[in-house]
Amino acid sequence: MPRKTTEPPRKRAKVERPAGQHTEVPSNIQDIGQVLRTQNPDILAKALPTLRSKLYPRPDEVISPQDERLQLLKSWLEESHGASDLFDAWDRTNQLSTIALLVTIMSSTLTLLSSHLPYHQYGLPIIRTLLSTRWTRQLSAYLGGSHNDLILATLKLFNAISAFGGGCERKAVFEAFPWDNKTLPKLLHMRRRSKGTDAGVSPSKPDIRTLYVLFILSFVDRDAPSVKTAFLEQRREFFVSIFKSLNQDPYLVVQRVLQASWDGLWSDQKVKRTLKIGVFGEATLSHLVKLYDRAVPEKEGGLHVPADIVHHFLLAICCRPGQGICFKDRGWYVREAEGSVPVDEEDTTERKRGSSAKIHNKILANFLPTLKINEDPRQQELALKIFAASPELVSGYWSAAALTFEPRLSSKWIANISFTGQVISQAVPTSSFLLPGTTEYNPMPPPLSMIIANILPSVGTKAYFTKGLQTGAAGLVQHCTALTLAKCLKKLAEVICTFKRIIAALEEEEEGGQWSQRRKEVEKESRRRVPEFQVIVAFSQQHLNSPNAQNTSKHTLLSEVSQRLLWLYQECLPDVVAEGRFEVGKLVLTLAEGWLMPLPEDGKNKREDQLQLFSPLQKVKQLHVLRLLNTSDRFTWSGKIASSSRTYFQVLLKTFCTTNVRALHTTLHVLLQQVLATSVLFQEDPGEVELWLASLPSGIVCRGPGTETPDGAPLTDEVDGVVTFLDECTQRCLKTPYRYMEAMADLFQSNDACSPDAVPVDAQVETVASPLLMTVLEQILAKINGRLMSPSDALSVFTFVRQLVFKLASKQEEAGYHALQVITGKLEARMASDDVFENHPSIRGAIRRELSIATACLRHLETGPRSNVRERKDADAVGVFLDRVEQVPVPENETARMTSAYELVDWVRLVDVPPAPMDISRLASVIRRFHNPTLKALLEVLSPLEGQLWESNILEVLEEAHVEVDFDWLFVHCSDMQFGDKQCRAKLFYALFSRQVTSFDVERAMRLVLHGIVNSDGRTGTTKDLLLLLSELFSGAAASLENRDVLNLKATIAVSPAFLGLCLSVDIATEVHDALQKFIQATFNPTNLDDKKVLAPIAAQWAGSVKEMLSSEQHDKLRLAKPWIRFMESSELYAVLNLIDNSQQQGSVVSGFLEELLSAVDQLQGSNDGLPVEVPVARLLDLQKQLPESPLLEGMIARSLASQLPVAYDGILPTSLPSEGLALLRLPRHDHLTSLPPDLISQFLERETWTDSTAQIVAVLLYAQASSSPIAVHWLNSKKYQRLSIDHLSIVFAAFLDCSVSDADQVTQLGDDVLFGLLEQLLSEWPGLGERRLRRLQCICYVLQQDAQRRPRLSTLLQKKVLSLPLESFAFEAMYIVRRVLAVPGCESMVASFVDRVLQWAVRHISNSGDRDDDARNALELLTNVSRSKLKLKAHLVEPLLTIIVKSHLHDLAALDLAVSLLRNTELKPVVVNRLLQNILQHENFFNFLGKDSTPSQRNGITRLLDGLFRLHPTNTCHPSHIEPLVQVYGGTMSTSDRRLLSIMRLFEAEKRTSISPFFSKWSPSPDASSANILEVVQNFDPVKMLRTCLFFPGWRRFADDAKGVKESPNDDHMYDPLLVIALSAQMLVESPPTAALAWVKLFRTNVVSLLIRCLSSKDVNIREAASCQLSMIFDGIQKSNMQEKPQALYVLQLLKNVMNPTADNVPRRLPAYSTLILLHALRGIFYPSNFIYPRTARFLLQRPELDVTDVPMLFNMLYSNSDDWKKERGWMIRMLADGMTSTEDWRVLKRRHTWDLLASLFQSTKKDRALRAGILEVLANLTCNAQACNSLILKSSLLSWIEIQLIYGHHGETMAWLRILENIAVIADTSKLQRAMGMEWFAVICRSLSHIVQMSGDPDAGTLCQIAAVVLRLSLMEGTVKHHLEPVLRHAVAYLQTLESRTQLRAPVQPGTTSFSPPELVSPPHGAQGLHITPTVTDTFGAWGAVVETLWRVSMVLDDRVPEWDTLTSRLLIWRRSAGDDGSQLGEWVREESVRATRAYS
Repeated sequence: MPRKTTEPPRKRAKVERPAGQHTEVPSNIQDIGQVLRTQNPDILAKALPTLRSKLYPRPDEVISPQDERLQLLKSWLEESHGASDLFDAWDRTNQLSTIALLVTIMSSTLTLLSSHLPYHQYGLPIIRTLLSTRWTRQLSAYLGGSHNDLILATLKLFNAISAFGGGCERKAVFEAFPWDNKTLPKLLHMRRRSKGTDAGVSPSKPDIRTLYVLFILSFVDRDAPSVKTAFLEQRREFFVSIFKSLNQDPYLVVQRVLQASWDGLWSDQKVKRTLKIGVFGEATLSHLVKLYDRAVPEKEGGLHVPADIVHHFLLAICCRPGQGICFKDRGWYVREAEGSVPVDEEDTTERKRGSSAKIHNKILANFLPTLKINEDPRQQELALKIFAASPELVSGYWSAAALTFEPRLSSKWIANISFTGQVISQAVPTSSFLLPGTTEYNPMPPPLSMIIANILPSVGTKAYFTKGLQTGAAGLVQHCTALTLAKCLKKLAEVICTFKRIIAALEEEEEGGQWSQRRKEVEKESRRRVPEFQVIVAFSQQHLNSPNAQNTSKHTLLSEVSQRLLWLYQECLPDVVAEGRFEVGKLVLTLAEGWLMPLPEDGKNKREDQLQLFSPLQKVKQLHVLRLLNTSDRFTWSGKIASSSRTYFQVLLKTFCTTNVRALHTTLHVLLQQVLATSVLFQEDPGEVELWLASLPSGIVCRGPGTETPDGAPLTDEVDGVVTFLDECTQRCLKTPYRYMEAMADLFQSNDACSPDAVPVDAQVETVASPLLMTVLEQILAKINGRLMSPSDALSVFTFVRQLVFKLASKQEEAGYHALQVITGKLEARMASDDVFENHPSIRGAIRRELSIATACLRHLETGPRSNVRERKDADAVGVFLDRVEQVPVPENETARMTSAYELVDWVRLVDVPPAPMDISRLASVIRRFHNPTLKALLEVLSPLEGQLWESNILEVLEEAHVEVDFDWLFVHCSDMQFGDKQCRAKLFYALFSRQVTSFDVERAMRLVLHGIVNSDGRTGTTKDLLLLLSELFSGAAASLENRDVLNLKATIAVSPAFLGLCLSVDIATEVHDALQKFIQATFNPTNLDDKKVLAPIAAQWAGSVKEMLSSEQHDKLRLAKPWIRFMESSELYAVLNLIDNSQQQGSVVSGFLEELLSAVDQLQGSNDGLPVEVPVARLLDLQKQLPESPLLEGMIARSLASQLPVAYDGILPTSLPSEGLALLRLPRHDHLTSLPPDLISQFLERETWTDSTAQIVAVLLYAQASSSPIAVHWLNSKKYQRLSIDHLSIVFAAFLDCSVSDADQVTQLGDDVLFGLLEQLLSEWPGLGERRLRRLQCICYVLQQDAQRRPRLSTLLQKKVLSLPLESFAFEAMYIVRRVLAVPGCESMVASFVDRVLQWAVRHISNSGDRDDDARNALELLTNVSRSKLKLKAHLVEPLLTIIVKSHLHDLAALDLAVSLLRNTELKPVVVNRLLQNILQHENFFNFLGKDSTPSQRNGITRLLDGLFRLHPTNTCHPSHIEPLVQVYGGTMSTSDRRLLSIMRLFEAEKRTSISPFFSKWSPSPDASSANILEVVQNFDPVKMLRTCLFFPGWRRFADDAKGVKESPNDDHMYDPLLVIALSAQMLVESPPTAALAWVKLFRTNVVSLLIRCLSSKDVNIREAASCQLSMIFDGIQKSNMQEKPQALYVLQLLKNVMNPTADNVPRRLPAYSTLILLHALRGIFYPSNFIYPRTARFLLQRPELDVTDVPMLFNMLYSNSDDWKKERGWMIRMLADGMTSTEDWRVLKRRHTWDLLASLFQSTKKDRALRAGILEVLANLTCNAQACNSLILKSSLLSWIEIQLIYGHHGETMAWLRILENIAVIADTSKLQRAMGMEWFAVICRSLSHIVQMSGDPDAGTLCQIAAVVLRLSLMEGTVKHHLEPVLRHAVAYLQTLESRTQLRAPVQPGTTSFSPPELVSPPHGAQGLHITPTVTDTFGAWGAVVETLWRVSMVLDDRVPEWDTLTSRLLIWRRSAGDDGSQLGEWVREESVRATRAYS
């Protein structure tokens, strides 16, 4: 293909080849070799382009394994190894163009060979040659040349090498590439010239810059983990440089760079975040922002938009806290230095403004002002997301960004003000108000300046807002300004709300609280920054009037936002509004001007047109006005509107009735309820307002214009008439409210004069309603009498009164019903006259019908004839009318449909013929077709007297139309028949609870039901049905309401006269009584104290009645008291119980009552409060004459007897414990045992019928009375037990045998036939899991243990019986018996037989891995425990079990434990052991099980098994093939598993006399890195882990350790093993010492040399010798190197050499740890110069000619530094003091400078710097680990007194440190010296200090309690001490234990012999600095509780006198023994046996 003519002129033009001259493509190896070996440069130059074209791979080409080019290259490279022909041709050629072709061919060759793994072997020799020094220099020269083609070819070659084999040689490329070439930066500017952005550069034709960028990106690719960190640490500037002109690169290059940055850097968790942030600093971000300018697609289709890709990249790294460059901040809190006190408010602003302001995200803070937020929406989105992620940046942004806020009509200002509003609208960072890591609020609020900056920025806010809102400003400027101000005020409201919530949570005082004070400051500052309120008022008045036609939208927007500002000012700044002169009532004009309701003079035909004009913004405006009125206290709701006769109240009422907007209706409802409830009208009952509002007519459904009655009376809208009437009544009542109260009293008094049973007048007036009701009555009569009301309005008002009276009735007691009937009677009397509306009889009839409905509702369910029931006549006329209506078509207009539907409702009200139920159904169908909401109006006009609701289908129609039905209206329509129908009651229930209900709604419904119960007196069925309905309503209330509301409902109902009368009635029918009893049981809980308190008066009255009945022997009425027995007080129950005569048999009534009474007593005994006096056992035994067959009474006897014994006396946990947990448990005093007859057990043994309680009573008596055992022996020998069930027999027999432990003669007195018969019976019908099986097993084991004479026959019988049982069903039982009788003589044969069978079972069971139930796991755990004994196991049974475990269950920890235990007692052959080892080492998941992702417990289990197998037959097992896999999984750490693997390797060396060093030649300490030689192995050590090894050097480690196995020692997998490091370092120095400077630097940066220096302080001579030898070799090697750090390193090593004077026996002296620490820190600083300690250590060492090893280095300079980093230096010094205190020599060094005295003074003077205090405590911990230091501090520095003083002043967060320090003193100190010097005062001081710790330990923690108990026990076991000092310590520890018990749940008992409980593993003393503050991890709280109980009980036994805590601990110890089993708590078992023995002896 001819070249393009548009190539750059610098390129060499192509010369056309003459005809006949054609270069053939080489097709075989001879052609390639011939071309490359030619000596003619012209021929070579002509052939190479063809060869290049032949081998050139396209960028997007997929190379097939069968590609001919690969075959050609393979053949050629096999002939010419390493492409030697090509290199020779390269070497011979001098022409740069030819060299470029050769280099291109080389890169193509490597690209092809890299495509498939089999060809990599041909490319690797070529790469090694290219990366040699000679060819690397040539390539470097090419890059620095001026030949562009050669530069392109060279970069392609480097890219090919870097990408070869997925980057396998990338590390070598990185090391060989000439990074120091000064011409490299120019490559980034060498672009191909082209017209288009992407035209000149593509993946197929990259330019020089692109190739260089791709080469740099290859080192941060996700496939380059090994070289990535080194590249970023050493050559970071090259990666940063590619971003400088990235904005000029094509889209594909930009995409590649950002993709590599995200995938290779930010998505790689192994790269340090500091390295990532070092790359993406402010400079890099500034370069990336330039890409936002390229916001248009650069390719067809619109996909290639550079701005989009950089936008998403920046969003990813800038907007996610904790990721990218976005750090997690503290929200509105400023950043504080560690340990510093909070910043004062005064200097917060200065710090924020200055450059020294401390924030978390400095990069983002400087980056944000550079974003063009007013020009680019992407940059605006980025800024908003950054603010959301880092709220701390908002405060500093306003001054830094310098945005223009001067109001003006410009797009830039609009963008600025809009962006400001969006920033202010960010959510309040509530999570930052919490204490870090907790859910508790911070007691210190954020700084005021930070809060205000996020609400109202201080950039001329007030002036700019005021100017923007003024009249002269443009409309758009006003709107934008108002919106922003509204957002600021909204944010202020959110902040204040959040502060109030925090204040409530912290329970702060209004005056003294910090949050309260800050809230006031925020409000004060906000008032200063907002415009004056008069500005807002002027702005709102400007847009209050109606809009012009041409400016409707503008006026609507400005009007809405102005009203919003008024509302927000009122809500946020009410004081500002109060100071202004503004009449808020004027805003009601917006409601009266027709925006939500038409004017009264407007025609109805305009309603729809007006509604269509109402925009959503206008509705929102009205909502703002209503919210303002709702929060304003200056709104006079009863006042009149200016120039109008209407009042504000009338406007609000009408709007409330007519609006169809839910939000407006809800807000109006709240407003009306508030203003009316606080007025004099409803001062008696504010909740009554709800009923008045619910009675108002709805304007949503109304009449149409021109509607008339049949007699010609015009019908108008109901809303206008009712609202006007009610407004007039309200105005009258407000003027003289007490006059109407007196009028109501006079009315009731005159009406009640002839009624002797009438309720007092005062009670009626108070309970009925508001005096407004009397005003309504007066005005109705007045207007009717004066003919001042139109017929339509009269009908509307009477309808309102009917609904109001009915609603008020639902809140009345019986007296209130009577009062309401008086009022309706007055109205009925007046309307009975025919002179009322004589011209409109239809209206008069409709009014009478409304009053009859009201009367019917008030007299619902009353007996007697119904009045005012219309006669049904002219039914045919009704049918004709309905036929005609059904034919009417549905109007298209919504208003017409509504009008037509409402006309039908009026017809029902006005027609004189009552429609039949079928007619109502037809009407409902028609109305539904017209208008669904009108169905509710139809329902409300139906009369309960006519029975139309239930007999028609209107309810179904309402349900289909989704129209809600009110419960009260549905209830009054129900008759006796409906109440008896379950479906009808369900509809009533649904009507109430189908919506959101309140407690007031439910209370009204229940009062209606109770009133119905009163009216149904005499109708038993109805009363019963109403009680059922009441019960259902209570269940619904319990599910829907809060517990507090439900309790209030119960209390309200319980005191109502109707309910009291029903409950206290003694003449109630049986059917009603049963229903009442069910209601009580379903509604009230006798165990609930609140419920008992509610019913206490009723229960007390019934208690008195019961006493009278029993005294007068009127037993027939006792059944009525049954529901109330459980609610009586305990004293009443006992009094009633004592009145029952037990001398003779009573009737069934008394027996049933007694049964219920005992049930109540039993319930009280198990309740929370308990009983003041217990029922004596003798009294319960006497009551058996009344209830001889009562299981309840027997159970009470059993529990009463058991309560006299210690808890869990038989090893069984009681089924019920006090709900307080274990706090009330004490040892009983056996008060009632002595009064029992000695032969009481006979009474129960001789019973024919036994229950569980009977067996329990017999067992308790056996434990309680020693005299019961002979009786039991006689009973057993008589064989009367044969009639019992096996479960009852096992209970008795187990108790008998358990009590016979101390008296074995009792068992021997049993006959042979009895004993063998019992054993046979116990082994028959074997039960499943549970207590029954364990009890039988206990019996079997007890018999074998106690009867030595008959033991051989018993074991033989048992063995035969078990052998006959299936193996699968008896494995656990067999192992249980083996575990108990393992050490019993005479059972050896049985034990061996059982173990053999269980081993066979285990093989089959473990093979079936899917079947692992609890029983099988317990059996295997028992087998593991038995295997640990000295029992010899058979190899042929163990071998298959081990094989199964090794092959399939290496992941199972329990199986591994079993395998290890089996190895100890089994003699396996070497061939078997080798096979097992091979199965493990060749397991497919071996490397996963022991890899980095495995758990420590899994690694320990497998390595234990490996160690056991290797040590069985070392001669056979120690084979190289067995060791090699172990080396691969060996981590080199100090973990137990790694030390065990190293021990195996040392065993291999000892057995084979062969070193394991060859195995480590390519070992790598990191699984992600690979090593080619031993030097790289050492260089791959983790520097951080190595430094930790230096600082926490394991001084206990010796070269001779672990030779015969791993011993218990500290376990730390974050430290390297010094022995391994020393060995590998020595191997490295011998085999492959570093030669290059970079290699030496890498060696020193691993801190290996620092560890060798630290080893010179080791106590092991061999370690010191090895380290000294290696250091000398390193010293010699450094002298020969040329690294830059050579002089400094030699100086440090020379100082070390000068102090290494040999000892007399010519071994290296042991240097103090402080000397080696300072040297290793100095050496590390040389190679990590960024570390802050480097200049300080260097200055210290350079100032001294030699190192003084007898002094603490840098002590005073660092401890009392005056530099800016004084805190960091002081902390470093204290850590060094702690790290160096390891021996007595180190103590001498410290003592010389009185170092501890300095630290003690620092500790006392610092209370808030927790880090400093923790560091000093670590030093003290290390000091107390040394005996000489500890004794010296106590005797000479008064350490104990100092500790006591510090603990008196508190130790928050230091509990664990102090505990461990005191334990160190108890263990390390020489008590004999202390005794001689101080007497017993030292022990008393320790005890007092420990008491202070326990008392002030804060929240209970199980780990802390375990440590406390360990220290207390250690003190109690010290000899020669006075124990009474421990009594207060024990008392406080037990109190701490009881506090923890409230959070501890009792666990189910474990199977005996298993270990399901895991107490925490405490670190053995002495305790050093490492892990001093770490609380022991408690995974099993109950296990920890049990261990603490045992420990503290042992302490209580050591005390000289008995203390109350002994009783507390003994009861808990018995419970712990039951849960843990006798094997899990042997101490608990001993205590239990002794408790039983003492009880029997006492009785």
